[in-house]
Amino acid sequence: MMRWIPLVVVGALLLMLPFADAAMANSWLFRASTLVILTISWNMMANAGLVSLGHAAFWGVGSYIGILTVNMAGVPFFVALVPAMIGGAGLGVVLAIATARLRGIYFAMSTLALSEGLRVVALMVPFVTGGASGIYIDKNAVPSAVLLPLFALLGAFASIALSAYLVRTRFHFASRALRNSEDAAKMLGVDPRRYRANVMALSGALAAAAGCLNASYSGYLDPETAFSLNYTILPQISAIIGGVHTVAGPVLGAIFIMVLMEVTRFASGATPGIGLMILGILLIVCILYLPRGIHGMITHSIVLRHALTRRAQPESSNKASAAP
Repeated sequence: MMRWIPLVVVGALLLMLPFADAAMANSWLFRASTLVILTISWNMMANAGLVSLGHAAFWGVGSYIGILTVNMAGVPFFVALVPAMIGGAGLGVVLAIATARLRGIYFAMSTLALSEGLRVVALMVPFVTGGASGIYIDKNAVPSAVLLPLFALLGAFASIALSAYLVRTRFHFASRALRNSEDAAKMLGVDPRRYRANVMALSGALAAAAGCLNASYSGYLDPETAFSLNYTILPQISAIIGGVHTVAGPVLGAIFIMVLMEVTRFASGATPGIGLMILGILLIVCILYLPRGIHGMITHSIVLRHALTRRAQPESSNKASAAP
């Protein structure tokens, strides 16, 4: 129970941060929270052996559904989160059915093709999406810049709680079985198609929710920003650096990436390309020397410390018993 106290304290401080009315703090908190949601979403698919190279598809669909719902129906943005998540989940199910026979790199390329295809479709229907000119959100339906980061932070906490809950359920073990061997999973009674659809629906819903939040915060959307490759690359890097296939890894990686990007942006005077170059070098180093990421390094150090402590205890007890 005591180990949760620091997390609760940090969470309470983060919840109070948006009310500080500091534009930079609010912006950083919002971007970090949406990246946490997106990284957890990507990691859910990776847990089932489904490496997505087109996660921007879910993000972009959620962004467009959210902004169009707000503008056409005149509802508050938090109401638009519901159809956005349903749309993301629906896209995940459709993708799962269409790629039921694809594995490995072939599945990954299909997700990339989906993202690029949706970007082209968004450009070709300007009467709906605004085309290359983009569309603006109705500002009257969006809360203040203080409340939006708070909504995003609550969404990040909900995503973390969902990820931690799923680890204790059949869903998690079925995902691990699918990642290791679908044939072996069938022998254990796991239906690969059904679980693939469930995993991709849940992952798509979370990514779409993050996209809807981002569209509400920025107030503007066009196909290039909605289906940007950044929303595919950043969650992958965050999960790999933090520790893929874990609960805490995506969160640690997303926060680490956000801090690193801010530090490099200030240090380089916002020079284009410096941040991406550093991220690339860091990713290579992490893959070579930290294959389990930050989470694996922390876990290994804790296990090693406990092992050394246990080894030292018998020696001290032997010395005590040998003393006259």
